[in-house]
Amino acid sequence: ALAYALRSTAWGRHVYAVGDDPEAAQLAGVDVHRTLMSVYMLVGFICALAGWVMIGRFGSVSPSATTGVIGNIQAITAVVIGGISLFGGRGSILGAFFGALIVGVFELGLRMAGANPQWTFLLIGALIIAAVAVDQWIRKVSA
Repeated sequence: ALAYALRSTAWGRHVYAVGDDPEAAQLAGVDVHRTLMSVYMLVGFICALAGWVMIGRFGSVSPSATTGVIGNIQAITAVVIGGISLFGGRGSILGAFFGALIVGVFELGLRMAGANPQWTFLLIGALIIAAVAVDQWIRKVSA
């Protein structure tokens, strides 16, 4: 539903426009403040659902849990690998989904191979650096 909304509605086009260049979106007539607030409210709702799922899965949730730090690294890696630009204006929900699958399989493979967790962090960090480098290269080539 969210992929459809981003791809096929005026709100989705406004989100991409604000993410790419807020000043240009404002000059084009987009209410930047309203668009940002709607995106933040939607993300807050999705995070509340994720917290609810974690309570059901683990019995409790702590905002300072170490899995949150690992989850942040995994999420950033997944979206960058999925083709979402860290600088805004590009990407899709489907790309983020496939990026999350790639990161999950990568991490699971390292665990099954018996890799040290510190090496897992290092390799995921290298994956982030490689993905950002490719993203920057694509931006330079397409500009």
